[in-house]
Amino acid sequence: MTTAKIKLRITTCAKPDSLILNYLEDIISDINSYSEVAYEVIDRRKLTIKNLFEGDTTPVLVVQHSGVILYTSIENKIFYHENTTRVKYKAYIAGNHVPPLVELVQDESMNASVIIDATTGMANDLILMALTNKDSIFYAFEDNFYIHFAIKWGIHFYYNEIAHNKLDITRIHFIFGSVVSHIDILSQANIIYLDPMYEETVVTSNIASLVNVVTHDIENDRKLLNTIFEYFTGKVILRAHYKSSLIRDYQFIMNVRKQTKTHYGYRYI
Repeated sequence: MTTAKIKLRITTCAKPDSLILNYLEDIISDINSYSEVAYEVIDRRKLTIKNLFEGDTTPVLVVQHSGVILYTSIENKIFYHENTTRVKYKAYIAGNHVPPLVELVQDESMNASVIIDATTGMANDLILMALTNKDSIFYAFEDNFYIHFAIKWGIHFYYNEIAHNKLDITRIHFIFGSVVSHIDILSQANIIYLDPMYEETVVTSNIASLVNVVTHDIENDRKLLNTIFEYFTGKVILRAHYKSSLIRDYQFIMNVRKQTKTHYGYRYI
């Protein structure tokens, strides 16, 4: 049986310059390494996003000066943006506040040379960890190809062309798929972070576009955690809704914050 391929269209802004065309070339070179993806490059000309979806529902990745944006439909788009990361990072470097995730990662008892983000999503927590742990190598896993590819290239574009606080992107390895299939990487790390944010959907502007393309499966979360508990040795950091059954079932110690419905916790295994 032939496995159905993931489909993607790629285009640029209406008036691309050399910068945009260079990124387009790099993206095409990269996507050729994904055997499960079939893609088509579209000459944008004067076509609007609405025009691009007339008669074709295939998602479109658009390379433009404001960033790399993936349209899964006319109404829904996925792209990297700092959200609250900039605010948290500025407060951190000013010495005013240490975010709960950063405090959990910067554990003197743990070797943080390799850190795994098992559920990349919009990558806000990933980037916060990368900005505050400048000597660490990161492996960022994402099961949904569209989220993985859009956020990966969105981050590349943002931190190379837009952001004032530069980030060495070569320290982050973006991987399409689950860490469950990469036990060798599990054995390299002592810290792993996961955020199964769809168990109890929290509707925010940051994740609303993802909720539209991801169907949450609690059994996948349990399979992920079971694999981690079987093959991983170190510190597991969990971000979860306060009602999450994962907290109780896997005995995480949570840092409860009254002002939010999601909390960070940990467990050593």
